[in-house]
Amino acid sequence: MTNLVQILTANEDWLMERVLMYARRSGFTAYTSTLLEAWRLSVAGLSSSIIDEFEIRSKPPAIIADEDITKYEVARFGINEAKIHRERGISLSSFFGMFKYYRQAYLDLLRTKIRELEDPDQSLLFVGRVFDIIEASICVEWAGGGEDQIVNRLQKKNREMTNEKNKYLTIFESLPNPVFLLSAKGTIDNMNLAAAKLLDKRSVAGGHYYSPLSKDLQNTIKDKQIGDLLPWLTVELQEFIAQGSVERVFEKSIQIEGDLRVFRVKISQMLDVSSKFNGLVLILEDITSLKKAQDEVKTLEGFIPICSHCKKMRDDEGYWSRLEEFIESRSDALFSHSICDDCVKMHYHHIDL
Repeated sequence: MTNLVQILTANEDWLMERVLMYARRSGFTAYTSTLLEAWRLSVAGLSSSIIDEFEIRSKPPAIIADEDITKYEVARFGINEAKIHRERGISLSSFFGMFKYYRQAYLDLLRTKIRELEDPDQSLLFVGRVFDIIEASICVEWAGGGEDQIVNRLQKKNREMTNEKNKYLTIFESLPNPVFLLSAKGTIDNMNLAAAKLLDKRSVAGGHYYSPLSKDLQNTIKDKQIGDLLPWLTVELQEFIAQGSVERVFEKSIQIEGDLRVFRVKISQMLDVSSKFNGLVLILEDITSLKKAQDEVKTLEGFIPICSHCKKMRDDEGYWSRLEEFIESRSDALFSHSICDDCVKMHYHHIDL
């Protein structure tokens, strides 16, 4: 038989998937993180708090009238989470509603493991009481701050979020490779400066975000598939969407304003478990110069026949050439002749050099 700690520790992924399922079903993913790691950490933090409380008392805590609910170890989790989510602008009703599904997920887990638990009734009661304490501590913290304090905290958090947004917008615009953010159907949702310049050379950094696009570019991309704007990607993009692929990398050679350009193209699904931003990331890496350099480089490889006496080398057509001629014809190397120390001693020992 296993105890509550063992059940929670061994089923972290199950709990995460269960909570995420409830969030999707109830529409809470519209206000939550898109990345799986954030959900995992939220479950890990909650489980850790429950385990800490269990190791302190192991019996279901009793909630007494007029007692200080924050005295419980697990109350720290509720207080901290209340501070974080209130400062993010989340309403108490939204936060509380989502937290009810965390409670439901944990109780679901215990019921699925009911036959494995040492004391199932006590375990269910313990988890239920722990969630009661966390929820009470959330309410205490949420109501504890005065209106001015709450407004000041929200203003500070908004400034931090604005700075963070500006940081990542700057990074996005500074990427040297064209990056398109596409909807699940392949229409353009956003793009960086390098991508915008592919469509309109007049584009400027931040123009797509801070100001309306020029009418010409706006009309060009509105409700258009990326394949309509870059037709040389149509086939691969349609295949990617139809097959439900996760990632694809390939090379394409195209003519742009009379010049041959070679791109390494990468298409990948967005990492969004909340399904708010379902779509694709398209990155174009211009490898024209690399391909040109590779074509110009001549290398020697494989087995090369060489005469064991005169050291001439035989080419693929059967002709024998001096070693210098053979290498010079197949690489950019040039030879200059000199005499090594051993040969000087052997052939010119009678000459005072």
